Amino acid sequence: MTQRDDDRIAYLSGEQVESLDAAERAELDALRALLDEPSTWVEPDPGLEGRVVAAVAAAAAEAGVEQAAEAAAPPPRRQTPRRFRLQPPALRPAFAFGGVAAAIAVAVVIAVSAGGGSNRPAPLRFAMVVSGTPLAPGARGSAALTKTESGWRIELSATGLRRLDGTSFYYQAWLKNAAGTLVPVGTFNDALHVTLWSGVPVTKYRTLTVTIQPANGDAASSGRRVLVGTITPSR
Repeated sequence: MTQRDDDRIAYLSGEQVESLDAAERAELDALRALLDEPSTWVEPDPGLEGRVVAAVAAAAAEAGVEQAAEAAAPPPRRQTPRRFRLQPPALRPAFAFGGVAAAIAVAVVIAVSAGGGSNRPAPLRFAMVVSGTPLAPGARGSAALTKTESGWRIELSATGLRRLDGTSFYYQAWLKNAAGTLVPVGTFNDALHVTLWSGVPVTKYRTLTVTIQPANGDAASSGRRVLVGTITPSR
C-alpha cells in the first residue's frame, strides 16, 4: 500500500488526516455512512431457520392430506356415455405449493423486519489473508479485525501449523508497523480458531506475524515466523 492508502484507512478509522483533499474526505465520509448503516451488518434472527422449516413442513403435510383425500374420492358419474369429456387438471397440489412459498415469503419478511430495529453503528472492520513462510510453507488462513471499546479483536483461523504443547514451544502473534516495531497481541497452541487482542490501532500496525517461541521466559521475538499477513478493507 502507498502512504495515500494509509491516510485513507486512518481517516476511515476516525483519525485526523490533513493530507486528504475535500473530495477524498467526502468520498470517505459516504463510505463511512454506508458502513455505519445498521442493515449492512444485521444478522438474521437465530430462530428464523426453525420457523421456516416448521412452516414448510406444515404446508407440505396439509398438501399430502388433501391429495390423499382426492385420490380416495369416487370418480365423477359420466353424464353423457357416448361423449368424452375433458376434465381440468387438479389444482390442489399447485395451491399447496403456493402455501409453502407463502410461508417462506412470510419468514423472509419476519427476518427483514427483525433486523430493521437496531440503531447501533456498525463497528470498523478489516480482513487479511495470512500465508505460510519457508518455515511453514503449507500454512494458510485468514483473520478478521474488529474495533471495539476494549481494543481491536483479531479472530485468526489458519491450517497447516502443528499444535504446540506450550511447555517447550508456543505460538506468539504480533502486529508490526512500517518502522518494524512489534507489539505482542497474544499467545496460543493451535491456530485453527484463535481470538487475539490489540491495544494499538491496526491502521498503523497493519502487518500480523506469528512466530514460534521457546518457553524460556524471554519475551522478545524469536524471529522464527510461520505466518504473515497485511490488512485490507472489509465490510
